[in-house]
Amino acid sequence: MKKWPIIFLAIILATAQLSWPGWLTFFRCKPDLLLALTVILVFYLDFKTALVFALFCGLLKDVFLPANVPVNTILFVLWSYLIHKLTTQISTENEYVRLGIVLIIALLNSLVIGLVRLNSGDIISLVIFLRNLIIPTIYTAALFPLIFKLTKKVTA
Repeated sequence: MKKWPIIFLAIILATAQLSWPGWLTFFRCKPDLLLALTVILVFYLDFKTALVFALFCGLLKDVFLPANVPVNTILFVLWSYLIHKLTTQISTENEYVRLGIVLIIALLNSLVIGLVRLNSGDIISLVIFLRNLIIPTIYTAALFPLIFKLTKKVTA
């Protein structure tokens, strides 16, 4: 399997996430397309390759987002590792199981990023914290089937 199409797909998704149209944002929240790609690649590729792509996607996201700590790089690698350990324990052939995994990972990712922002000194109201926790999680999970089909075509 050639890895170049996956790299280009990651760059395209990063560009799409950065230039997400305003009319597709809900309450100023966007989906995390690179997180969805990272989770999908754990299902399709062997562990080491998926881990390298998780590192690449995390670095790609951290380069374009202003953050003092490379939190996305660390989290994407961590999620890939945890999903790989989970897939050795349960079957992930069912689409609903994959969707549930994406939903849980997106929720945990949003929670950790929100807590890092709070810890760095950003003052966020509880309503905004919950909005940033729930809406991007649901939005990422809703776009998961589309990204899954796109990735399946690229990796085939």
